[in-house]
Amino acid sequence: MTALAPPIRLVADIGGTNARFALLDEAGMPTQIHVLACIDYPDIGAAINAYVTMVGKQPTAAVIAIAT
Repeated sequence: MTALAPPIRLVADIGGTNARFALLDEAGMPTQIHVLACIDYPDIGAAINAYVTMVGKQPTAAVIAIAT
């Protein structure tokens, strides 16, 4: 029987100035934390794509908090 690979979980906190991204490990602890300046990206999708490229992993689940 083949074991399933653990999910790659992305968490993000998008503020007015910075977007903070991390992946969660199997214990739920943040790893590969990066802070990106929002002004450098035209939209949230571009910022997420930049982060995914930086860490070299494609998330299978995500939770995103956005400041209003």
